Amino acid sequence: MLKVEIHLEISVPSDHLDVNQIVALSQEVQAQVGPVLVAHCLETVQDVELDRVLGPRWVDAPQDESPWVCPQCRSRQGFSRRGSRPRTLRKTSVGRVPFSLRQVTCHQCNETFAPFPAQLGLESYQVSASEFQAKAVRVACQTSYARSVAHVHDLGRVNISATAVHNWVQDKGQEVAFTTEQTNGHPLLLDSTKVRSGDKRRGCSLNLGLSIQGRCWIGGRPRLKVAPVCFGVGESWSKTGQALAETEPARILFDGDEGLVNWLESMFPDTHKQRGVWHVVSQLYWPLWEDGLSKMQARVWMGRLGKIIYHPRYTVPRSRAEMESLITQLHQEGLTNAAGYLEAAAPYVFTYREQPDGMFFDDRRMEPRAISSTSPLERQMREINRRTDVGVRWSTPGVRNLIGLDLVRRFDSAQWATLWHLPQPDCPEYSIVKLQVRVQMALPPNVKTT
Repeated sequence: MLKVEIHLEISVPSDHLDVNQIVALSQEVQAQVGPVLVAHCLETVQDVELDRVLGPRWVDAPQDESPWVCPQCRSRQGFSRRGSRPRTLRKTSVGRVPFSLRQVTCHQCNETFAPFPAQLGLESYQVSASEFQAKAVRVACQTSYARSVAHVHDLGRVNISATAVHNWVQDKGQEVAFTTEQTNGHPLLLDSTKVRSGDKRRGCSLNLGLSIQGRCWIGGRPRLKVAPVCFGVGESWSKTGQALAETEPARILFDGDEGLVNWLESMFPDTHKQRGVWHVVSQLYWPLWEDGLSKMQARVWMGRLGKIIYHPRYTVPRSRAEMESLITQLHQEGLTNAAGYLEAAAPYVFTYREQPDGMFFDDRRMEPRAISSTSPLERQMREINRRTDVGVRWSTPGVRNLIGLDLVRRFDSAQWATLWHLPQPDCPEYSIVKLQVRVQMALPPNVKTT
């Protein structure tokens, strides 16, 4: 492990220092120490590797096979040190970092080159560190590219272009992958929303699947732990859900998309399915409107359906009987669209009570129950709509890469760290072994004491 020792001497005024001045001075120190520390660490890492492969400097020792290869003759052995050349990272979280890139010469072809850029995670002509890119993209996931650039400039005084941030999003977004392993044995929520992309006037569908991993209490409030398991833009559910073919979710929650229902019945015929009960009631308005009813007239039927679903003293058999009676009355009134809508929804309305998993408890009925709505997924859809509804039309890959990165940022910190070559969360690869700070008050020179 690389050990870094720092001897730091700082001269600060000793008179009339308050907390704001001390903090401001400390920030100035950080701005100066950060680039120097990074540069020395980069150079030390290279020197240690050269000593390991080539032996100590000025010692004629046998060489091991090097981890690098000569770009000219492809040789892996027979190198000597050949000075350094300057390299600068202009955009990092600690500021501009100039450092020396060590070089070697190949004995076979006399080619001189720097063997360490790949080892240090540097590409040709790269001027920004990936950790800095990650911070800029983190902001771009939540606001427009132009505003993210202004925000980064305000915080770090680093000038970047919106085009650069957009390119970083597109490059890393293509590497995002969602795993389906967390689906097995857990509730699965599926839903779609519209985003303004593609050729159609109303845009195209964005499909998202979330797995509920558990429920806990934080700060006296319940919270669900969720994980994205499938995601697609501008494609059907049969394509988005291909990765789910081999999974075994405990139950599936969805809303009334007919294409989604047909796909679920063919893909998961034996899995418990639940319609989001809130949407069952609210979406009844549209078939009633198609049947010619006004909003006030539709509310009467919606209220009756809500009473059937939410009545605290109705048992499941009675709720089902009341639902069948309501469907019959709709047929008798000539409201065929509304009746057909409820007939399609009826098999999936009361699954949360017929097959409870104990994750929730109904205080009114005093019985355990399962999750009964897609609300956790709806919250994510609102975040997606907030970011994508910016008055412009997206390209399909553009919105797919951005939202995919945002989902990883919020729900998969391990993959986020891997994408940007950051330390893995909860696994620190460094530690401060010893830190000593001593503050002394010294009088200015040529001042006499009495």
